[in-house]
Amino acid sequence: MATAKKQSRRPAQTSPLTPWLRRIVVTLGPLEEWRGLKKGTVVQFESDGTPKGLKVTGTFQKTVMGMPQASTITVTNLARDTRNAIRTRLTKITVEVGWQNTELHKVFQGSVLSVVSERSGADINTKISAMPGYGAMVRGVSSKSYAGGTPVKDVVKDMAGDMPGLTVADSGLEGVDGKIGNAGWSFAGSTKDGLTQLANEHGFSWTVDDGSFKAVGDKAHFGNYVELTGKGGLISITPSLTGPLQIQNGVKIKAFYVPGITTGAQVKVTSDISPKLNGTYRVHTININIDAYSDNWTMDIESFKYM
Repeated sequence: MATAKKQSRRPAQTSPLTPWLRRIVVTLGPLEEWRGLKKGTVVQFESDGTPKGLKVTGTFQKTVMGMPQASTITVTNLARDTRNAIRTRLTKITVEVGWQNTELHKVFQGSVLSVVSERSGADINTKISAMPGYGAMVRGVSSKSYAGGTPVKDVVKDMAGDMPGLTVADSGLEGVDGKIGNAGWSFAGSTKDGLTQLANEHGFSWTVDDGSFKAVGDKAHFGNYVELTGKGGLISITPSLTGPLQIQNGVKIKAFYVPGITTGAQVKVTSDISPKLNGTYRVHTININIDAYSDNWTMDIESFKYM
């Protein structure tokens, strides 16, 4: 009598270009000495949608316009020692995401603001609130004077260097043009306030993203565009309306999470459902939601101006 062959849940042939199993890797540290964890210890855990992995969900908010709102990472049934260790404020946290057959991409790097654990039935959920560059921004203090004619780009790089721990590179500065006026420019105080003042005067926006300082001119953008289509990640595109006359001031784009889309960059949208909104847009805000145990692997993009 013939016997039925057991069917594998894994695809028979998995192409490296066809992702099939989501991964979320969270790295905490270096941690301060606490509950048996030595100073400098790095703790790492993974969520991969299997019973062996921890359940991790994340909501990450990014903006090109100054300090973003806090992002949230929730971990189910994290070990007690680890829960206790990360109660230290400003612990570094890095979140990388991808698929089992692809490389990981950094979706978030920042400082822990708070950690709250609570019981939900038989589980313990640990909610970590974190913000990119928070430690650098609260510690950054500047006392600077610049002569008239100094390129604004040079001033921005020098000021940003006063925020400890951030990467400041030319690749993170785009369209920051102009020069300081003849009277010169001076500032003393919190570095982030000085940069905001400079941005308002010279027409650019700045932010901190994944450990790097970024500044982009109001009419500029980073790199090339990423394309979103109905067959390539796009879920929907709708107009953003404002005021009593409901005037359109931009668009809202919902898509599956695509690595490489960042604030200050561009997305090219091609929609079969809303073709009138097809076009290339500058990304002002992104809200990313990830979960290896559900279909929640999406991003919401806002663009306030047509390019």
